Amino acid sequence: MASERATAAQPSIYGMACAAASAAVEMDRPLPKVTPSLLRDADQRCPRRLVREYESDHQQSSSPVNRARLRDAFLRAARRMHMDLRAPAVDDFDVPDDLEPEERAALAHAARWYAALYDRPVRTFLHELDSPTPHRGRGIRVGGWVDLTVEDADGRKELRQLDLWGRALQGDDPLAYEAVRLGVLRLSRWVGDEPLRVSWADLVGGRLVERVIDVRAELPELTSWLDERVAVVEARADDTTALPGRDCGTCSFVAGCPAHPGGAHQGTRRGDLRPGIITITPTSLDRWHRCRREWRSKTLLSVPESDPSAGGDRGRLVHDLLRFVHEHGSCADDEHVERALSDHGLADDFSIRECLARHARRCPAPARALGHERELARFHRLPLPLFMATARFDALWEHDGVLDARDYKTGAGRIDRVADDPKARVQAWVLAPMARECGLRLRLRYEQLAAEVDEDPEPFEPDDDELDAIEEELRSVVDDMRAEEAFTGVAEPDDCRHCAYRSICPDSAAVPAAPGWPEP
Repeated sequence: MASERATAAQPSIYGMACAAASAAVEMDRPLPKVTPSLLRDADQRCPRRLVREYESDHQQSSSPVNRARLRDAFLRAARRMHMDLRAPAVDDFDVPDDLEPEERAALAHAARWYAALYDRPVRTFLHELDSPTPHRGRGIRVGGWVDLTVEDADGRKELRQLDLWGRALQGDDPLAYEAVRLGVLRLSRWVGDEPLRVSWADLVGGRLVERVIDVRAELPELTSWLDERVAVVEARADDTTALPGRDCGTCSFVAGCPAHPGGAHQGTRRGDLRPGIITITPTSLDRWHRCRREWRSKTLLSVPESDPSAGGDRGRLVHDLLRFVHEHGSCADDEHVERALSDHGLADDFSIRECLARHARRCPAPARALGHERELARFHRLPLPLFMATARFDALWEHDGVLDARDYKTGAGRIDRVADDPKARVQAWVLAPMARECGLRLRLRYEQLAAEVDEDPEPFEPDDDELDAIEEELRSVVDDMRAEEAFTGVAEPDDCRHCAYRSICPDSAAVPAAPGWPEP
C-alpha cells in the first residue's frame, strides 16, 4: 500500500491503532478493520457502533448481506465472460436461476448497460481481495468490495467498481467514491509503476465516470485521506456512548447497548434472507401490509426499483424546506420564508408557497422545538421475536404538557383518524419512552399541507393500554415476517399499479409495461 516513507512521515496518527495491533497479535485478535461505509459515515455513525465495527471482534447478531446476491452473480458472469480477451456481450451474461425473478430482471438490465459502457476487449485478472488486506504498519485491515479487475491486450490494468442499486452520482471523478479509493490502495502492489484506468459505473441509470491515474503519484493523497478518516473513527469511537436513531435499524451490536435496555443478539438460519433482528419502520410496515413480495424485494433483497414514482420528490422538497426554515429562523417570519424560497429557486412555485403558509397556521412555535427530521429507535425483546423499530419525525414540539409530534403530508388525505394509520402506530410506540422520560402526554398529528385537503385528521393521543396493544401488533407482524416462506404478490390492480416493481414482478396485476429503468 503506502511506502515506508509515507508510513514513517505520519507515525502519530495510528498510535492507538498500532498499540491495538500489538495487543491483537499477542491475544490472537484480528486487527481493526475499515471499510468504505465506515470511513464515509464516521462523522455521523453512533460512537458505540463505530468502535465495535472498527475493532471487529465483538459478538453481534448475524445478518445476510443480500445485496451481495446480485453483485456476486453479476461478477461471476462478467469474470467468466472475460476469461478470454473480449469485449462484453449481453448474450454471454449468465443469469442464474437461483435468483428471484426481480433480481434476474435487474441483473439483465445491468448487463445491457455494462456492455454499452465498457466496449473494450479485456481479460479478467483475479485480484484475490475478497478478504480484508492487513496493513501492519498502520495496525489496521482494509476491507470493502473490490469489484472487477481486468487487463487489455497490451497488459494495461483497469479497476471497475460497479453499482447495481442506483446510488446517487457523486461527481465526475471515480476517486470521489470511497470504495474506489480503497480499491486503488489495495491494488497498488499489482499496479506498481504502471498507469491504472479507474471507473465507477451506475448500471441502473447508465452513468460512467472514469480516468487513467498514476497510482504512485496519487498514493500520498490517498494515504493521507485514509489517515484522516481513520483518525475521525478513532476520535469518535466510544463504547460507552450510544446515539439511538437511524443507525439502530442496521446495527448488529444491540446486546448491552445503553440505549436499548434488554437488548440481545440473534443469529440467522443458514439460507434465510431475514436479518437476525428484523427492523420495522413505518414505511416497511406499510409495504408489508400492502404486498409481501414487494416487502421482500425492497426490504430484504434491495432490488433497484424498476418503476419508481416521482411523486415523492416534491414531498421531500417540502420537508427539506420546512426543516431549513425552522433551523434558521421562524416560519412566521415572512421575510425569512421569502429568502428561503428564493434561495431554493422556488419563489414562483405557488403550490410549495401554499404548503408553507398552511403549515405556518398550524405550527405551535414559539413552543420549544425538540428536533426536526429526528429519527428515534426502540427495541423489543419479550415475548419473542426480537425486533427493532425506528421512525422519523418531521418535527417534535413541547408545549402545554404535550410531546407534539408532527408529520407533514403533501398528498391527498387518506384517513380521518391518525390512530387508524399503522404507520402512525409505529411512530407512537417508538416515541412513547421519550414522552414518559419528559413527563409529557404523547400526541401525533398529521399536517395536511396540500391546498385541496380541507382538514387534518383527528390527532392520536395513545394511553398506556393502547401502546401495549401496538407493541403486541408489531410483535405479531414480526412473527409473520419470520414465518413467511411464499412471499406471494398481492396481485390486486389498485395496489400493483402503484408498485415500484410492477413491471418485473411475476405476480403483478398491473397493465404490462416495460421497466422504467433507462435503457442504453
